[in-house]
Amino acid sequence: MKILFSLLLFSCLVFALILPVSGQEPVDLIRDLRKIHTPNGIEVLEQVELNGSKQWISIRGKDKSNPVLLVLHGGPASPLMPVSWAYQSPWEDYFTVVNWDQRAAGKNWMNTDTTLVAEQLEFRTLIRDAYYLVDHLRERLQQEKIFLMGYSYGSGIGIRMAARIPDKLHAYIGMGQMAPGKPEQVIYNRLLDLAKEAQHVEALRELEALAPYPAADGATPMKKIITVRKWARYFNGGWYGKQDFKLFFSLPELSPDYSPEEIQSLDVSTAWITRKILAQGGAGDFPMDFRIPVVMMMGMHDLHTPYESVVNYWEQLSAPNKQLITFDYSGHMPFLEEPGKFLVELVNKVRPLAD
Repeated sequence: MKILFSLLLFSCLVFALILPVSGQEPVDLIRDLRKIHTPNGIEVLEQVELNGSKQWISIRGKDKSNPVLLVLHGGPASPLMPVSWAYQSPWEDYFTVVNWDQRAAGKNWMNTDTTLVAEQLEFRTLIRDAYYLVDHLRERLQQEKIFLMGYSYGSGIGIRMAARIPDKLHAYIGMGQMAPGKPEQVIYNRLLDLAKEAQHVEALRELEALAPYPAADGATPMKKIITVRKWARYFNGGWYGKQDFKLFFSLPELSPDYSPEEIQSLDVSTAWITRKILAQGGAGDFPMDFRIPVVMMMGMHDLHTPYESVVNYWEQLSAPNKQLITFDYSGHMPFLEEPGKFLVELVNKVRPLAD
């Protein structure tokens, strides 16, 4: 009886200790876990004015003397800020990391005048906004140069900036890099091969029904593009080992940087902005000559920005230092698929370029 009583008493004490902690919301636990306590650290979430528009940025790092790394998100209008909690903290030991919700996207949407923004949303406007942000960060953090990382659609912005403002950048890092050539054709042909190899009847039927793909005039219907991306994800071209992006699109639900209302608005804002920007067509030629180092960090299985196209681009471009870093078990997001290797490559291959 004494043993039973002791066990019951112990259980009560354990629950008494656990309850206050377990009573916290997961978002609050993540916020506490990410808290930066170092004397020279920085942890800022704020609106800044860029090119006449107020836009949200996050600045996080353990030591403000570390190199600044500005990340340009993809989409269009698919911000990384609300998912950065899942992978970014180790980066903050080595870089001061800046996430920027581009014009009208993410946290900006709640206060966006869609009538006004509809007239402003152009690829060149996003590039101009980014120029303003680079200068803001250089002044704010007292650093002559910064690193620029472009991801997916953001890599189209970043690669052009890298060619135009080399005096303000240590290097350019392309992740899920957009590339010249015929990437949609490359994706489609690769998916047909994969569907045949897997003897996947449904995939083959849906893909063959899209022909001719892409459209010869470049005006491929969005419905066809969505079908291709669905099968790209299924065949490891999105998140290796996962057949869709459900997990990725669920990560904002635990973001300490977004309110519930901002999270709820993500789907609407992304769809609206994407339609506006993609309706304008391409962004012109890709630069081939650079005066700063260019580093491509690519998942071998990427079928959103196909690996094959990026390799061809990397081989042709000219830069004082160029590197192609391949992640063997990654698709379109190696920073989440192989986070340990990604960090090692950032620290060993990219950070020294600031010296």
